Parts: sequence; structure tokens; C-alpha cells
Amino acid sequence: MIVINGGYHEGGGQIVRTAVGLSALTGKEIRIDNIRAKRPKPGLSFQHVCAVNAVAQMCSARTKGVFVGSKSMEFLPGKYAGLKKIKVKIPTAGSIGLVLQPLIIAALGVKEKIIIEIEGGASFGKWAPPVTYIQNVFCRAISAFGCDVKVEVLRHGFYPKGGGLTHVEIDMRDLKRADLVSFCENAGVSGVSVASHDLERRDVARRQARSAKKIIHDAGVFERAPIDTRYVNSVSAGSGIVLRIGGNMFLGASSVGEVGKRAEDVGGDAAFELIEEYKMKACVDKYLCDQLIPFLAICGGSIKTSEITKHTETNIWVVEKFMELAFCVNIENKIVSLRT
Repeated sequence: MIVINGGYHEGGGQIVRTAVGLSALTGKEIRIDNIRAKRPKPGLSFQHVCAVNAVAQMCSARTKGVFVGSKSMEFLPGKYAGLKKIKVKIPTAGSIGLVLQPLIIAALGVKEKIIIEIEGGASFGKWAPPVTYIQNVFCRAISAFGCDVKVEVLRHGFYPKGGGLTHVEIDMRDLKRADLVSFCENAGVSGVSVASHDLERRDVARRQARSAKKIIHDAGVFERAPIDTRYVNSVSAGSGIVLRIGGNMFLGASSVGEVGKRAEDVGGDAAFELIEEYKMKACVDKYLCDQLIPFLAICGGSIKTSEITKHTETNIWVVEKFMELAFCVNIENKIVSLRT
């Protein structure tokens, strides 16, 4: 059994998500102690419990200590039993994107299409990648490794009630090596600005988009910045914006509406963040890099990012516990690759 210190380095929920996904993928049993030791509320949250139970459903795993607040858990994977449709319920405004992460990692070992239906949860969350980011940045990036993941938002969810509805299709039959290191001077930027219908009278989605466009235009970095504006049905009022740079680069930025925060500031925060990412001349943004480490380990290749974060260093540490490989991290050039 692999014993993992959940308080190592970054000490957050990423350790749980990556370890559980890799346990299912490799068939190796794990125990995680000190779960989320460096967070204000240590232990498993609702979204972690949902994610672990969903992966357990996929690989017929036995679990111990999987409950809200638990600081130690075990995951004892079985074999993939041919389950082609998985249903997940998130009873809170927990992040849909974070619940998806370990499921997608676990699916790397499944050579047939899997459908995941997620009921509940939030499509936009403050400390998590929005589902729109998952669609337009993360899924594009892992497609370079041959991972075909399609995410469809049927209903958006916002804090505090969540209530999202998401359909996901995963197909991992054509995995391949990918080198995500190229930078393009003439890349295009686009985005999606979302708000619930009850915020339409205040023009929130359009104000977010207008602010982002103005800042991008004034910076003189991109010629155009088309941003799709959407008003959506949801059980809670809320808004958010996701911007991305396309082409052969995988740079994204997002911001979420909050009580007391102007729509212009929501759009502005995402725009400033995207501009800073672009100025670093990287291919992969700093929030995406750590999410790609398991795919790099399985498929091979290299990643040039804007910053080697604690999340990336932590995920490398977790992955190396499961696989007989070592990563090479070039701090100066911000390139992560497999050591040969």
C-alpha cells in the first residue's frame, strides 16, 4: 500500500484527486493521511467525497474513511468492470471541474467510451477551474495527448446552491506523446461571459465582457477579443468569465462574480491575468500545468509553462509515487518533461 502525506508541500485537495485517480489507473492501494492539512478546513469536503466515490464506482473499489471532515482515508481499487455510464451527485456548490479531475485520470486506462452525468455542483467557483475553462482550455490541452473529452453544460450552477447539470464523454483509445512548448506571437484570444438570467436586467454578462475587451484592446497585445455573452438558467444568481488564447497554446484565465464585486472588475481580473500569462511566452498557463502532469507521465512529452507552482511540484511528487519514472523540471526555462 502506498502511504501519502496529504499535508505535503501545497497540502490541498489536489493530492487526494490525483492519488485516487492514479490508484484506480494503476491498481495500487493507497492510504492518505493529513488530508488537506494546510487548508482552513482540513479533511475531505463534499466535493472530495463525491469525487472519490465516483472513481470507486468506476473501478469497483473499496474505501475507508471517505466522509466529510475525514483526515485519513484508504482507497483499494478493483478492476474496471465495464461500467460505461457513471452518475455523480454533488449536493452542494462544490466544483464540478474538480470532481471531474480524478475521473478523467482514472479513465486513462479504459479503452472504451465512458459517459459521466454530474447532477449538482457549481460550474463557476472561486478557487476552482470553471467548467467553461475545462471545456475550452483543459480539454483542448489533453486532446494533444490523444484524450478525447467532451464536456457539455446542460445547466450552470453558482454558489451557494450549485444545482449544475453536466454531461461528459471520455474516450482514451488514441493516447500519444505531446510537446506543449511552442509560443505563437500572433495567437487569437476569445472568451465566454456567463450570468444567470436574474442578472440580465443589470447587464452583468455584457459588462464583464466589455470590460475584458477594453483592457485587452488597451494593452495592445491582441487585435481582437471576441467574447460570447450568455444568460443562463440556474438555481442561484451568479456570473463568471473565462478567456483563452487559442492556436497551439493553452493559456486561460477566469474570474467569478461575487456579492459586492462590480461586473467590470470581474471581467478586468480575467483580462489582466490572461495578459500576464501571454507576456510570459509560455504554451501552458500556470493553473493548467499541474493538471497535465498525470497525462505527461502516461503519454510522454514536455510542457513549457508560465510558472512552476507548488501545485505542479506537489502533483509531480504524487505521480512519482505511483510510477517508475522521474520528472525533469527546468526552473529557469519553466519546462517540465520526463527524465530520460
